[in-house]
Amino acid sequence: MIPPGHPSAGAPFVLPAFLVDFLRDAMEHRESLLCIARKNAKSCGVAIYALARLAGPLAVPGWRGGCLSISKPKAAELKMQMEQIAEASGLEGLRFMASPVPGHVLGKHGGRFDILAEGHASGLDDAIIDELGLLEERDRENVNSMRTSISARDGRFIALTIHGHGPFVGEMLARRDAPAVSVHHYYAPADCKLDDESAWRAANPGLGTIKSLAYMRDEAARVALVATDEASFRALDLNAPYEPGTEMICSPDDLRACFVDELPPRSGPAYLGLDAGEATSATSCCAIFPATGRLETWTAFGDKPSLRERGRRDNAAYVRMSERGELWTYPGRVVPVPRFLSDVKDELAGVRIAGAAADGWKDSEVKDWLDRSGAAWPITFRRVGAGKDGGADTRRFQRHVILRDLKLLPNLSLVDAISKSVIHRDQNGNPGLDKRQSNGRIDVLSAAIIAAGLASPHFHKKAKPRFRYMST
Repeated sequence: MIPPGHPSAGAPFVLPAFLVDFLRDAMEHRESLLCIARKNAKSCGVAIYALARLAGPLAVPGWRGGCLSISKPKAAELKMQMEQIAEASGLEGLRFMASPVPGHVLGKHGGRFDILAEGHASGLDDAIIDELGLLEERDRENVNSMRTSISARDGRFIALTIHGHGPFVGEMLARRDAPAVSVHHYYAPADCKLDDESAWRAANPGLGTIKSLAYMRDEAARVALVATDEASFRALDLNAPYEPGTEMICSPDDLRACFVDELPPRSGPAYLGLDAGEATSATSCCAIFPATGRLETWTAFGDKPSLRERGRRDNAAYVRMSERGELWTYPGRVVPVPRFLSDVKDELAGVRIAGAAADGWKDSEVKDWLDRSGAAWPITFRRVGAGKDGGADTRRFQRHVILRDLKLLPNLSLVDAISKSVIHRDQNGNPGLDKRQSNGRIDVLSAAIIAAGLASPHFHKKAKPRFRYMST
C-alpha cells in the first residue's frame, strides 16, 4: 500500500509498466541497467523489489541482497521508504536494524537486505546500485566490490540511475548487446529544446502519473532564463550525460538561434582556430569571417574504431555528423594532422587567412604540421582555459553567440560539444573551457573559441571617416 504523506496514501501500489518490464529483465540477466531521469520511482522500485524478496511473492529462503547508495543520507532515505511501505502494507516478519549504519533489513525466511554507503564484499544474490551514474572513477573499487559480491551465488548486478557524468553508465551502455546485459535507457535527444514535451516524455516514462507535467513546464520556462541551471535540468530531468551543477559555455538553444538556411558570403579575411587531438580526441578547425559573421567547422577522427563504436562510447551522433559532412575520417587510429590541414586549406582556397591560432601546449608540433601541410597561415598560440587568453576568448565566443553575430548552417557537432561543455572559473570569476571535466569530445568547440578570440576585435568595424580640409 502507498504510505501516508502521498496524495494517493492508502491505495494499492501499482508499479508502472516500465518498472515492471525492467525488473522482469533484471531477474533474467546477469547485469541490468535502468537509466532514466530523476523522480520516476527508481528508489521506490528498489524498495518494493527488496520487500518482495524478503516477505512477498518473490521471497526465497536465505536470499541476500544489498543496495549501494551514493551517500549515507540517500541510504537512510531508502531504508525509511522500505519501512513506510512495509508498515502501510501490513507486511509481517520484517526487522529493520539500525546497525551497522546505515542499517539492514531481515526477512521472515532468513533473508537479509543490506543498505550500504560503501562497497560490499559478502555474497549477494542481488547487488543493486542506486545512482550509479553519479559515482566517479575514484569509486571504481566500491563498484567492483558490488560486482564481485554476486560471484559465489551466481547472482545479479542491478543499477538504477540517471546517466550522470561518471564512467560506469557509459561502460554498461557500450555492452548493451551482450547476452547477459539488459539495458532500459530513457533519455531526451541531445539536441532537444528545453520546452520540447516529446523530449520530456522520452526521458520520463512516468510523466503525468509519477512525475508532474506542470513541474516540467514551469522548470523548463525558468531554466530558459537562468542559463547556469541548464546543465542540471538536462542531467536530472532530461537524463543527459552531464554532471548536475556544472555550467555550460552557453545554451545549445543560443547557438541554434545563429543557424541560417544559407550562409553569408566569405567576404573579407578569415580567422582560424585549431585544436589538434590525439588518438581518442578529434582534430578540429573553425573559420570565422568577421565581415559577415560566417562560421564554418571541420572535425576529423581516425576510422579505427568506427564512428558507430566511438559514438556509443561518447554518446554522440558521429555517424549523423559524418553524413551531414561535418565530420571526416582518415585511415588509422590517429588523424594525420598535416593531411587534415591540407584538406582544410583546399576548402578555404581563395580565402585570405588573416590569422590562425592553436592551443600553446603543442606549439612545435603545430608548426611542423603546418609546414608539412603547405598551409602558410600566420600562426600564434593561445591558452585554453580560465587564464588570460582562455577567459577572454570564452567571453568573446559567448558574446557573439548571444548577440547572434555568428551565422552558420545547422551544426550538430558544435551543438553536441556545447551541450557537453563544462566551464571552470578562476578566483576572479573569469570563465574558461574545462576540457578535462567536459562530458565528451568538445574539440570543435575549443577551435571555435580560439577562432572567436582572434576574430572578435574585427567584428562591427566601421570605416574611418575621411576628412577633407578645405581652405577658406
